[in-house]
Amino acid sequence: MYRTVSGSIPALAVTSLLALPAATIAQVQDSNSENARPSITLDNPGDPNFNQLLGINDDGVIVGYFGDGTVVPNNGYVLVPKNHYAVENFTHLPSGDVATQTQAIGINHRRFPDIVGFYTDGATTFTHGFLDHHGVQSAIDDPAGAAPNVVELDLHTHSARKFIEIAPAGFPGAVATQASDITDHDEVCGFWTDGNNNNHGFVGRLGEQWSTFDVTIDGVKATSTSPFGCNNDGKIVGSFTDSKGAVHGFVYHHGRFRQFDATGSSQTPAFNVAGTLINGVNDEGDIVGFYSDGTRVNGFVRYAGEF
Repeated sequence: MYRTVSGSIPALAVTSLLALPAATIAQVQDSNSENARPSITLDNPGDPNFNQLLGINDDGVIVGYFGDGTVVPNNGYVLVPKNHYAVENFTHLPSGDVATQTQAIGINHRRFPDIVGFYTDGATTFTHGFLDHHGVQSAIDDPAGAAPNVVELDLHTHSARKFIEIAPAGFPGAVATQASDITDHDEVCGFWTDGNNNNHGFVGRLGEQWSTFDVTIDGVKATSTSPFGCNNDGKIVGSFTDSKGAVHGFVYHHGRFRQFDATGSSQTPAFNVAGTLINGVNDEGDIVGFYSDGTRVNGFVRYAGEF
């Protein structure tokens, strides 16, 4: 399971059911974009043609991966900008087995940060979540998960480890749900998919009511909205598809949606990726993601001081 046009989406690990009614997020329509200053492109030289930056902690340490998964395998990494790369491939496997693909998708704010992601094992080609804690890797699979896609993991390390399912039944008209991120206050963001294969955002605290929303700018509602990250300050980031089919990043804060397009981004697909997708936001407001320049897929960072 490799990420392309839909974005690299961290997921909340799941086992029990929440079926909560949908609500509507407060919205202030705003046509201002977030593009007053350029974003910074950061690509691992392991594959300068395909990089995705997926998570960033409050110290500015970034996780992501290079390789499209076909021409070049997915290789996870940790990046201290702008060019200090460390390998983060899953290696804790039985003798004789190797991970054929690894994506590092999330990193927390501890002194020695935990890293989460997923990998594909060579023996079964199944996908597994993993946790790297103090340099010790362990696989984490939802016991209710169905192979070969066992679990995608975004570990909430501030509470006892458990799996919680956020089911489509909680969203009228939904055929699928994706939890993308969780804050220190158990606020979850993600999206649900309708019968036309369009996404709609949701946000809310575990055990409480969900708010559902669509990016709306200048009174025009997005065709599809996919939140990928949220922080403790109430920012939500992700991507949306406009009425013309173009893909843009978005930042939601204080009831206001703003469009963001990485410097050099193009709607011409590269490796099935078009436009800009924002995947991560830290509590400082720094964002990371990736974009197509029409030929390559590039990782980018945009620092909060530039908003």
